[in-house]
Amino acid sequence: MLKLKRVEIHGFKSFYDRTEMKFNGSGIAAVVGPNGCGKSNLSDAISWVLGEQSAKSLRGARMEDVIFAGTREKKALGMASVTMTLVPDQAALAPPHCVVPPVLETVANGHHPAAAENHSQTGHQTADSNGTHPVPVSEAAKTAHRAGEVTITRRLYRSGESEYLINGKSARLRDIQDLFLGTGLGPESYAIIEQGRIGQILSNKPQDRRAVIEEAAGITKFKTRRRLAEAKLESAKQNLSRVFDILEEVTRQVNSLKRQAAKTKRYSELRAEAVGYLRQVLASKFRVLERESARLVIELNLASSELQQAQAAILEGEAGQTRLIETSYALEQELTATRQQLADLNVEAERVRGKLEYQLQQVQHIEQRLAAGRQESEALETQEKERAAELEQQTAEFQGLEAQYAAAQQDLSAKSSERQHAQNRLAEQERGMEAARQQVLRLLGESSGLKNRITQFEAQLSSADRDTARARSEEEQSESDLTRLQNLKAQVSERLAARQTELVSVQDQRKQVDEELREKRNQLNEARHGVDHLRTEASRIKARKDSLEEVIQHRSYTTETVKRLFSAAERGKTEGFQPIGVLADFLEVDAQVEKAAEEFLHDELEYVVVRNGAEAERGIELMRGDLNGRATFVPEDVGGQPSAPDLPQPSTESGELAKLTGALRFTNGLTQAPVSLLPRIANCYLLQDRSLARDLALQFPHCWFLTADGVNYHGRAVSGGKKNGAGPLALKRELREVSQLERARQSELAAAQNQLSQLENSIHILTEQLEHLRTRQQAQEKDVLALDHESRKVAEEWQRVQARLSHARLELNRLSHDRVKLQENLERDRQALAERENARTHEEQALEASRHELSGLQAEVAHLTEQHAALRASLASLEERRRALNANRSRLETQLRDFANRRAHLAHETERLNTGKTHFLANNIELESNSAALKNSISAMEAAVAKLAGEESALRAQLASLEEDLKSRRAHAQEIQERRSELQVALARAESDLNHLQETCAKELESSLAQVAEALETIADEKALAELEANYSEVRRKIDALGPVNPQALEEYEEAQQRQDFLNAQRQDLLDSIRDTEKAIHDLDGESRKRFGEAFHAINANFREMFKLLFGGGTGEMRLTDEDDLAQSGIDIVASPPGKRLQSVLLLSGGEKSLTAMALLMAIFQYTPSPFCILDEVDAPLDEPNIERLTRLLHEMAAETQFIVITHSKRTMEAAQSLYGVTMQEPGISKLVSVKFQQQPRYEERAAAARRQKAEEPEIAVVAG
Repeated sequence: MLKLKRVEIHGFKSFYDRTEMKFNGSGIAAVVGPNGCGKSNLSDAISWVLGEQSAKSLRGARMEDVIFAGTREKKALGMASVTMTLVPDQAALAPPHCVVPPVLETVANGHHPAAAENHSQTGHQTADSNGTHPVPVSEAAKTAHRAGEVTITRRLYRSGESEYLINGKSARLRDIQDLFLGTGLGPESYAIIEQGRIGQILSNKPQDRRAVIEEAAGITKFKTRRRLAEAKLESAKQNLSRVFDILEEVTRQVNSLKRQAAKTKRYSELRAEAVGYLRQVLASKFRVLERESARLVIELNLASSELQQAQAAILEGEAGQTRLIETSYALEQELTATRQQLADLNVEAERVRGKLEYQLQQVQHIEQRLAAGRQESEALETQEKERAAELEQQTAEFQGLEAQYAAAQQDLSAKSSERQHAQNRLAEQERGMEAARQQVLRLLGESSGLKNRITQFEAQLSSADRDTARARSEEEQSESDLTRLQNLKAQVSERLAARQTELVSVQDQRKQVDEELREKRNQLNEARHGVDHLRTEASRIKARKDSLEEVIQHRSYTTETVKRLFSAAERGKTEGFQPIGVLADFLEVDAQVEKAAEEFLHDELEYVVVRNGAEAERGIELMRGDLNGRATFVPEDVGGQPSAPDLPQPSTESGELAKLTGALRFTNGLTQAPVSLLPRIANCYLLQDRSLARDLALQFPHCWFLTADGVNYHGRAVSGGKKNGAGPLALKRELREVSQLERARQSELAAAQNQLSQLENSIHILTEQLEHLRTRQQAQEKDVLALDHESRKVAEEWQRVQARLSHARLELNRLSHDRVKLQENLERDRQALAERENARTHEEQALEASRHELSGLQAEVAHLTEQHAALRASLASLEERRRALNANRSRLETQLRDFANRRAHLAHETERLNTGKTHFLANNIELESNSAALKNSISAMEAAVAKLAGEESALRAQLASLEEDLKSRRAHAQEIQERRSELQVALARAESDLNHLQETCAKELESSLAQVAEALETIADEKALAELEANYSEVRRKIDALGPVNPQALEEYEEAQQRQDFLNAQRQDLLDSIRDTEKAIHDLDGESRKRFGEAFHAINANFREMFKLLFGGGTGEMRLTDEDDLAQSGIDIVASPPGKRLQSVLLLSGGEKSLTAMALLMAIFQYTPSPFCILDEVDAPLDEPNIERLTRLLHEMAAETQFIVITHSKRTMEAAQSLYGVTMQEPGISKLVSVKFQQQPRYEERAAAARRQKAEEPEIAVVAG
């Protein structure tokens, strides 16, 4: 078990100087001192270095509050540092032996402030509580640790940065907490009891009390592991959830791709079928829409002509209407002007009448006001006489009161002067005494200040000597560190330059590979587009080839009779008759004369080729029988060749003459010459010039002359024109061309696919190279960053050491100068102190004499003050009566002035009203004359308005009749316009349908609509078209039902399947991890329950014994709140001190609570002794007998646990083997001194005497806190 050996504090709260506390490793150490000197800061420092994270628990608002904040004399520090050293029991240092009576020994003194600042600037590099980066070795690690020693350091900088160290090495907060888990010094520490916490152990919630027992049982480390396991479990579950989500999505993709691959083949089949139906539908609709459009154009032209005629009639009617409207507008304006004049006359007449009535009313109102004014004037005259008499009476009374007031004022003035003179003498005496008191206080303060300064100067001289030695040591250490860091800096720079060179090389290689990969990917995209294009082209060509082969195979270009013949032969219904083919199957012709040959040999190309004449006869019989038709049969074995007549050469140069037989040849096994099977071609010639052909036909009527465009001249007959669709010769030629083109496209497609495969392989190789280079680059970048970080750290450390060296040298110079100055100041202050003490004694004697004289003056002033108050009361009564009379006089004078003003106003108002009455009577005569003239004018104007209104009515009737006629004409025009609009819409719809058909044809068939229509010989009627559309819609519906078809579905399906397998493996790994973690949590819970049960029962038994021991009887125990749930149950504590009933601990007094908490604490220590325990004023609520019991118990348990007690109690101090005193010689700065007792028999003797006394005295009750 580790015991506390040493605690070093610097800059923590009130400990400005570096302070060191050494402990014996066992026994009891007491910390004493006055209130506010910083004793509890020692307890806070130990809690802080053990990892306390709550600023509130450290009695602060923020963690920054633990750093020394400065005083009036000392600046604030930038860092707080606490170092705690622990050693095993066998390595604990024995206390230093003393051979003298108890003396004060200074264990550790503070350093100079400047040195403290230097330390904060040259400390470790910053690392947070969870950091693991190595830092340079701290000063604590520069000294060799004894075997088994553990040194823990915590530092906090004002910038917010902090660091933890174990044996000088950077550590995490968790490392420190793990070190003390299960020892009572962990996060749920019960071995450090701060002020007020002794009662919290009892008043906490049941679950909080459980945490203390768990800490004693060593369960906290299991809980920490359980929290980590739960975090790992939660992370694994989240990962599993994500894997499930991804796997579900991938599974959907696999299923979808599998269905897509199956749809591809079905899509191709349906697509070919849909194209066939679409060609027939588009061609048929095209012909129907052409006819419909022609009809609509004719009807639209007729409707436009009718519309023009109707619009001309409307314009003629509107012109007449306009003329009538203009006449109506002129008449209406004249009528409106006349009506306005009539209205103006009526308004003027009404105004004159109203004004006359108003003026008559005003005359009556004026007469009423004149009568009221006369009455008011008489009443004012009566009131004015009454107020004048009252004013005269008040004036006489006021003059008598003025004489009495003047006499009272003279008496008060004399008494005030006498009292003021006495008060002045009293104030002068008080000022004199106050000055004397201030002089005494000033001298006393100066003496106290000089004493403090003398003490400070003496302490500073001693501190300066220590700081000088420390600064010299710091200078030597800094010079050594500079040399070491310079060498380290050179090594790191060399390694960094090498790594940077390697990184640049890798970056260049990666850039080159990346550019090559980008180029290859672009080539791959182009190659894929090319392959897709070639596939599309090959599919289109193959579809065309298949279509041509089907047409040629089924001989769709022949008559229905020939088709029935070959169909019957294929079905075996021709009674052994087997035709070889039609002549077109064996005939080839040069491309330039293809059209001419097809036009000339149109009928011959459908000749049925048979093996011999007998087969031909059998064919004729079949035609006469069931087949019911006509056909021409050509035997294959026909021989001979007819001779052609001589043809003279034409004399023109406009065309070249050639025989058709030279451009024809038989294939597919037919060996005869063409002329042997087709005698007519022997007299058939080809030429370019039509006029020449026409002339030759007239000259040689037994011959045929053909032009390249298919015109045929034979004698006087000329045949030609345009044929619907391609003939069999053109179809066969196109089939040959398409077959050749298909082979070429297949070859190109194979080459493109080979190139695509090569590009994909190249990209795969380049991708692997790029990934390898990326990994190398990341590794190189990490190395460069690490080396750069290390270089910066070394440079910063070098700068700090350099600053520390400069500061140490400056500090040595300053300390030397300061010591001389301190010695001079000390001598000067001692001399000044003696002078101040003599002056203070003289001033105190003079002050006592002045006190007797002051008492007589105070009595005299009190008597004069009473007389002065009586005179002031009498004067105040006279003043009140005087103010009342004066106010009454002012009121009466004001009323008299108001009466006079009102009478004058009434006289003026009477004169004004008489004048107005005369004016109104004169105006009334003139207004009556004007009213009669206005009545005559109004009668004449009303007659004129009636005449104009009649004329306007007649004109309106004409306009209404014309409007009806125009309405009829417009309705007719509107009907024509609507019919024309309907025709335009129908024509536009037809044109739109044609455009839509054209777009559909170009999009679906990649051909023009006219070409598609020409390629079909027959156009479907309405019924057949509906059937074709239904078939096409059904096929399209099937295609649409398939949805999008992915040509790469198989490859994508394989990739998705591989990914699905990988995710399934990952899912299984996560499930195994979750199962293992849950098992580990279950095992931890079982072990925790087991340990908690053992600890609870053992500690509870110890608690009962300790309770009886501390209380001298009674019972106390812990109880589980839920005995069925041992893992989560809280803990209640019940206690029954001697003579009281069993009750909750919350009902105990303060002292009883403190003793109960100590009993529980000691019970825990009996079960799991803590390395050390800090008790901060836990004995404050106890009286001496109970303190005696507590200290005796602490002494008994000190063999296992090291106790540090902060106390004010003398009994507790006597029980301690070491005594530390905390003082505050300077305001805000704590100092520490220690006392080592030579030997301990005194405490043993006192304990024995206390036990004897207890046996003789009655039981002592616990004093309530």
